[in-house]
Amino acid sequence: MVRRILKAEKTVTETLGKYVYCVIPYLKERESFGNLGFDASEVYTLDYRDLSPVVSDVTYRDYAVDEPEVEVHRNVVEQVMQGHSVIPVAYGMAFKSRKLLQIAMSAGYQAMQKALPVVDGKVELGIKVFLPKDLDPMGPTKLEECSSDFLHSLLAVSSDNKKLKLFSDRLIFNSSFLVEKSRMDEFSDQVGRLTEKYNNLRVQYSGPWPAYNFVDIHILGGKRRGFR
Repeated sequence: MVRRILKAEKTVTETLGKYVYCVIPYLKERESFGNLGFDASEVYTLDYRDLSPVVSDVTYRDYAVDEPEVEVHRNVVEQVMQGHSVIPVAYGMAFKSRKLLQIAMSAGYQAMQKALPVVDGKVELGIKVFLPKDLDPMGPTKLEECSSDFLHSLLAVSSDNKKLKLFSDRLIFNSSFLVEKSRMDEFSDQVGRLTEKYNNLRVQYSGPWPAYNFVDIHILGGKRRGFR
């Protein structure tokens, strides 16, 4: 009787797809992160060589962009990154079976190997600097000096940076920084000093995030199905 129950449970599990939230370095034992996944499903690790994709069992479907579901994905990754170095995975990456997931892991393996040293022990922190509406626009020279000061001051306490799009006329600086976890307080202190120095500007500080802007891995021919 016990055998029949176990066999039935195995059959149900095998008919479910695998949704991948992120990839972490290989763990010797299966780790569960609790019922944080879609439909309160368990989030846990699988193994592929020296990597561990973090997954939950789901009914396979197309994951169109949906803000509540994107938030579930984001929350899982943020929980995992509290204890592990994380290779982020794009939202919507689901596979019909574990076998298909393994094929995808094989296709992306070399790129993920290169990404591991980039994200190991690091997080992404974002800085935006806005010119308030009641403040007159800064001249080109002053603008360049301010942006340069933010960039070089923060690069001194980070490993890398990515300049991002200035999507507003009043956004004068927009950049993500890759920062070692051990230097997060030092980075925050530097942000505080810059905020005080430029107290007439509005500084928006966000994170920590997975290193989304520093890892770019795509497999299976489409961005929706790729690591990034």
